[in-house]
Amino acid sequence: MKQGAVARAAVIVAIFSLLSRVLGFAREAVLSRVFGTTGVGGAQADAYTNSLFIVNTVAAVLLYALVTIVIPAFEHERRDRGEGSAWSLLWAITTWVCIGLTAVGAFMAIWPEAVTALFPMSDEGSRTMTELVRIMSAGLVLQGISAQLAAVLQSQRAFVGPAAVGVAFNLGIIVCLAIGGGTIRSASWGVVVGAAAQVVFQIPQLVMVLRRYHGGRPALRHPRLRQVMMLAIPVLAASILQQINGYTDKIFAGLLHESGRNAALNWANQAGQAPRAMLLVPLLTPLFPAIARLVAENRRTETARAFRRAADVMGLVSLPITILLLIYPHEISRVMFGGSQCRADCVSDIAAPLRFYAIGIWAAFIGYLHNRMLSAMNLTRDIMNATVVTVVVTIALDAALIFPMGISGLALATSIGVIINMIQTGWMVRRNLRELGVRSLVAEQARMATAAAIGGVVAIAANPLLPTHAGGTLLHTLGGMAAKSLLGLIAFIVVVRSIAPTAAREGGNALRSVVGRRR
Repeated sequence: MKQGAVARAAVIVAIFSLLSRVLGFAREAVLSRVFGTTGVGGAQADAYTNSLFIVNTVAAVLLYALVTIVIPAFEHERRDRGEGSAWSLLWAITTWVCIGLTAVGAFMAIWPEAVTALFPMSDEGSRTMTELVRIMSAGLVLQGISAQLAAVLQSQRAFVGPAAVGVAFNLGIIVCLAIGGGTIRSASWGVVVGAAAQVVFQIPQLVMVLRRYHGGRPALRHPRLRQVMMLAIPVLAASILQQINGYTDKIFAGLLHESGRNAALNWANQAGQAPRAMLLVPLLTPLFPAIARLVAENRRTETARAFRRAADVMGLVSLPITILLLIYPHEISRVMFGGSQCRADCVSDIAAPLRFYAIGIWAAFIGYLHNRMLSAMNLTRDIMNATVVTVVVTIALDAALIFPMGISGLALATSIGVIINMIQTGWMVRRNLRELGVRSLVAEQARMATAAAIGGVVAIAANPLLPTHAGGTLLHTLGGMAAKSLLGLIAFIVVVRSIAPTAAREGGNALRSVVGRRR
């Protein structure tokens, strides 16, 4: 895949990711205003949130596992046995995934009480959730099918349809809420409509891909299907484990017995996750199939070079964001969440854990690249082992830090876990790709970190001229933040071009590829 094509695909994915995140915020704002958090409305909101959590968790686990397994499996099968066999394997995987999803959806529809029993709720909330789980069972099936289609399309370098699914899902919920008069049932049917829209959005591109590559037809059997299923087990286990820390964070935050702790932690986490959603995923989504092909063709030197270039771009993007969130968490929290019922105390509650989430942003970018590389090498067991260690360490740190630091301790524990995961997976990549020069890679990242720190110092130096921490209007805070961020970014670019010219050149080439369609 040409560099210009990768860059343009990244821009498309980034735009849809941004739209999806904005609509997700809008969806949550509408739900909170309609149902609130007390009385019958609060019970209904809890029931809806828990039901939606089940649907989204299944979709997230499937999407991660399928993309991780399907793309390398397709590339290896095509290399070894040709295009026809690769498509036959793809169809066999798809068919069995759909059968499994249908069985899970039928179980939820027939016996929703079993799912509801997993969540401690009031009698009113349990009754409501039982009804909503039955409604959303169809949405779970459709969300899973959407994840499978996304994996198939990404394996064929088709990214527009998969990128649009988040927008379709959130729009479906918002539209159904409006049409249904803001009832909890209309929001639940919105999940089904949104999930159906996810599938519909991807069908046109799927048809084009099947016509272009003569993609065969549905099948139940393939000689390598069992092998792929065995590879999928540790990936599924790792994906499920990645969801555990979300559960434990809620439990530990509840131990504080203070209202709003989970909400503040959730909003801080959303702000900390925003760079990943808008930059990391768009950058690596189109890169992963290209890296998987290099690995499948055993072009080790080129694979190492591609990894190095990707790591340079990851550092170039993530390090300035890390510094920005570290020095201005209060201002960022006010711009993103302040206003209405979220006043000064609320903003401070969000800013405190956000600073600690910022510590792990760079490690999350580099660690995700390591994860994709291991997936391309079919080292899924290594991914699972690293995830197990990360989850155990994070939970232990949660328990140790929750009472002395509050929810900030949970954020710090998460960031430390991310850093530990990055170190583990980096060692695993180096062990299996000796052509990768670790010392030069680390040195380049250190030079970029130095440049980012200097940019942060420049931004801080502008504080007396552009005060933003307290007082003033929201527009004043936003304007001051933008001005100081721009000054820091200019300083970062000047310094990084001087001390890390290779990384600066790679970033510049990527940008020019987007604008000028260079190869």
